[in-house]
Amino acid sequence: METRPFLVYKSSAGSGKTYTLVKEYLKIILQEPQKIRNILAITFTNAAAAEMKERVIEALGDISALAGKDESQWKGKGKGLLDIIRNETELQPFEIIRRA
Repeated sequence: METRPFLVYKSSAGSGKTYTLVKEYLKIILQEPQKIRNILAITFTNAAAAEMKERVIEALGDISALAGKDESQWKGKGKGLLDIIRNETELQPFEIIRRA
């Protein structure tokens, strides 16, 4: 079993920590969906946990909304996330969309 070091993101309010955490979470689950139950994300409040969950679900919805469209029609948040995940993983765009 592969073990990875813990990642800690520490910065000021409004600097993009939640966005970064959502992106990293998506990269893990889209590359290896079976690992969804092996991720631990710790927040300081229930409200922060709810926001994380909401953002992950929203991001998956934005990406999956690209399904059935030609690549030239991809727009918005879904395309932005798709491009980032594609650049930071070895996944192909249509595989990312299918898994989302």
